[in-house]
Amino acid sequence: MIYNQENFPEVTSERNLTTTIFVYTLFGLLFIAMLALLIALPLSIQLEYNSPISTGEMIFNLIYFPILLWGLWALYKNYKRQKLKKIILISVDRNGIHHHQYNGIVQSILYKQLESSKEPYVSDIDRKIGTKYSPGYIFGFQEGKQIPIHFSKPDNGMTYIPKNKYDLIGHFLQGVTLFCPHIKISQAVYADYFINPTTFEFNKKAQIITYMLVFVLLVIMLIAVDLFVKYTKGFSILF
Repeated sequence: MIYNQENFPEVTSERNLTTTIFVYTLFGLLFIAMLALLIALPLSIQLEYNSPISTGEMIFNLIYFPILLWGLWALYKNYKRQKLKKIILISVDRNGIHHHQYNGIVQSILYKQLESSKEPYVSDIDRKIGTKYSPGYIFGFQEGKQIPIHFSKPDNGMTYIPKNKYDLIGHFLQGVTLFCPHIKISQAVYADYFINPTTFEFNKKAQIITYMLVFVLLVIMLIAVDLFVKYTKGFSILF
């Protein structure tokens, strides 16, 4: 929906519980697996062939396991500290985007604080392409530096993923257009996040079609590779 400066409303995030629970479960299982490995690996080596624990192994245990316990305690204390900064709500209004933290502090990126880009071929509002190790994100400029503008936070132990993420993005982009018209938004931002640049609405149909095309393309590539291997090596990978 298109708004003007007078009727521009506040839009708040709606937490995606299913995705959040999945991420927390995955992180928990990974942590348990790593902990089990750290405990079981030295013990399995020491108890191999049912041999008695030697004096050297006993000394190792007296050093290793207290250090492991201390490391777990330090990790827990760090999590408790970081939890205070955990995002519990994201809102976009006529002033900008606001990240509401567990400790009551609100971190904001205001439209009026955004600056023009001084980097060649980079728009005032642009996007960082994701990699294998880090997700992509939208960024702007403050004090001559790039600043990330997050609409979700998939951090370990502090995950916050709203189900209306794309609606928040569209609303923020419309806010930039209304309240800071001199800030130029890259067309790649609209394209990457399936936002209509005219209405600022999220085009879910376009997203589904794009993902389906990518899936079909991957299937075709896998079949092509399988056929190549089959006719050159004489065996099939997939079938």
